[in-house]
Amino acid sequence: MSIVFNKNDEKMLKSKLNKHYQLKRQIKSLSFVFLSIIYFYLQLHGNITNKIHISINVDNKYIYTCLVYLTSLLDNRAESTYYIIHALTNHNLSKDSIDKIKAVIKKFGKNCSEILFYNLGDDFKGATIRSYFTLTTYYRIALPSILKNINKVIYTDIDMINLKDLTEMYQIKFNQNMYLFANLDNYCNIKELKKFGIKENKYINSGVLLMNLKAMRENSVEKKLRDFISTHYLRLHEQTAINAVCHNNIQILPYKYSIFALNSFKELVMINNNQKPKYRFNKSELYKAYHNPTLVHFFWKYKPWNKKYSGFHKVYWWYYAKMSGYYDEILKYYKQNINYVEDLLKKIPDDGGLLNENNKRFI
Repeated sequence: MSIVFNKNDEKMLKSKLNKHYQLKRQIKSLSFVFLSIIYFYLQLHGNITNKIHISINVDNKYIYTCLVYLTSLLDNRAESTYYIIHALTNHNLSKDSIDKIKAVIKKFGKNCSEILFYNLGDDFKGATIRSYFTLTTYYRIALPSILKNINKVIYTDIDMINLKDLTEMYQIKFNQNMYLFANLDNYCNIKELKKFGIKENKYINSGVLLMNLKAMRENSVEKKLRDFISTHYLRLHEQTAINAVCHNNIQILPYKYSIFALNSFKELVMINNNQKPKYRFNKSELYKAYHNPTLVHFFWKYKPWNKKYSGFHKVYWWYYAKMSGYYDEILKYYKQNINYVEDLLKKIPDDGGLLNENNKRFI
């Protein structure tokens, strides 16, 4: 049996063969592109094993503290960590401020960090507010509904520096029915809590919160907090509300994760001794935490630009201020003498870390 091709058949066969080879070349080319994309992605993200959600409040008034905090946060990120930063703000945050924040994320995030902005506008309007605060202080309360698909977040104020990766802190396990991990506060404001029927001597600071958003949603905690805020005068704003509403559902965060930037270790011992025995840490734990913390909180009067604050942690804030790329602006904003700050910075090790040869005894 023989097969005879006419010219039309021959042309059709050649056309089909050409299309076949073109398709093969296209597939080969696309495969190369696809593999190249995978290769470069792995080069950038291949070591990423931990995605950590962090939330902050920011407005124009505290833009420079935000830039310093973000610089320290990203500079101490582990290679395996990817930070997703949720910035809660209002309509007054300027484009210049947003651009500065994005510049810090781009410079220090190394393609392994991102920031998302949430404009809450006049949310919480009518809540108690004192002159040196803004409404943004209440925004953290809205996180369960803002981050509705996220089960856990680390919330931090921005008058802080970060000296370690946050993975270990993020992975702390909650006990059943617990909403928050937080530090015991410098002031056990039990008098204010007694007004709300709370007698136990346990009062936390709301500046650093590891939040169990899933449990908070399941128990309508945000609504309870909003209702409380709308019906009470709150001397310490959202901190009072959180202590009153969540009192029985708060676990104590070890000081090694977040330490107050006090003038001396002696002050921390005094705070610790004022707590009930079941909430106290032993002196060795306190000593290691004070000298080798994850987060340092420059709360209340203990600000690094305040010359009356003499704690050794302030030098690390200025280290990251200089690293941020906005050093001159920060010096001008806080009316600091550059010679004073430069003399201060001479006291810090070259690598900026607490774990140099002089401090390894604190590990």
